[in-house]
Amino acid sequence: MGDWSNLPKELLGLIAVRLFSIVEFNRFRSICKSWRSSASRANKNLFLSCPLIYFMPLEVHVTSQGNIIPGLHYGPFLSRAAFFRVTLSSSPDQGWLIKSDTDLNSGKFHLLDSLSRVALRHSCKRIDLSEFIVSEIQEAYAVLETISFKRVYMRKTARGFKRVFLVKVPGGDHRVLVIGIDGMIRYWKEERWMRVKGQVAEFSDIVLDKGLTYALDTKGIVWWISSSYNISRFGPSLYGNITNGSCGEKRFVRCRGVLYIVDRLIDENLLKRKADSLADDANARYFFRVLHDDVGNVNCELFERECPKTIGFKVYKMDDELVKWVEVKSLGDNAFLMATDTCFSVLAREFYGCLPNSIYFTDKENEIKMFKLDDGSITTMSESEQSCFQMFVPSFL
Repeated sequence: MGDWSNLPKELLGLIAVRLFSIVEFNRFRSICKSWRSSASRANKNLFLSCPLIYFMPLEVHVTSQGNIIPGLHYGPFLSRAAFFRVTLSSSPDQGWLIKSDTDLNSGKFHLLDSLSRVALRHSCKRIDLSEFIVSEIQEAYAVLETISFKRVYMRKTARGFKRVFLVKVPGGDHRVLVIGIDGMIRYWKEERWMRVKGQVAEFSDIVLDKGLTYALDTKGIVWWISSSYNISRFGPSLYGNITNGSCGEKRFVRCRGVLYIVDRLIDENLLKRKADSLADDANARYFFRVLHDDVGNVNCELFERECPKTIGFKVYKMDDELVKWVEVKSLGDNAFLMATDTCFSVLAREFYGCLPNSIYFTDKENEIKMFKLDDGSITTMSESEQSCFQMFVPSFL
């Protein structure tokens, strides 16, 4: 058997820059001295997939005369989080799901709640990579900002954003697309937020599929966004399939190469309109919260979000022969995870306790729930002793 430590440094360097995640990069460096020295010349940012981008705030305060009030923010920035599958080296068939982002200053990992951006308190400071196999399976993006309170600096999710996406352009600049709380799609260009022109709907999700960027509106219609930020309708509407007039949250989920639409059913309207009350006291108020872009200002309070209660989900996929969205009654061996910043699927048998044909979600931060697609039942993690949430509770933390 050949000596792997004697591989040419040039070859080792080429391998290092093609590794999937920073965890695998560190495992690569730990093999031996020659591998570590070869990898030291590799640029870690090549595979972190997250350029350091600072933004102007999307949500700002303006006076009744239309003047922007300077805020106590320190440059909202693009933050990348990653989902990892962690298994014991001695038992790699099943594992746990953890989520982490990276501190910009120290480079250290922060563990996050799996389905939100809430930081977790944990007792484990380090993971011995000789005992565990750590594989990155999904990434997610958010815009964070640093605020000061009594000389204490804290990071939090920047206001005004509903979804944040990084579109990677081969050989070109990365493009940041966001959906604001008003349902409008915007992109970052020339130091300001620009609104995608021609929007005639409110949007709920964006996905990159086979090199193309698609947006999903609140009525279940898919739109295509071109590289020049033109938007046009693509495919039939889901609206005819929706029962009970649901106006719940709709998201894309990719599963084994197939794109699904997941419709979250709620028991109350997602939007709380306050136009009448705002008009009554407009003259008495000194400032307003608005979304500010190249088109102008949008009053945030017209789109105040309540925390709706989820009563179920419906799942759809495209029938190519009928050219229509059809409801899916089973996810097979798969489970869907509906996080606040991304949605994805996993093979249930690869995670401890994960139930197939189920959807894991959260109504509010730090409260994970599980919906069974076969019988429509909902189980809450905080109220259950069942093992179906075991995947979110690693034994090493």
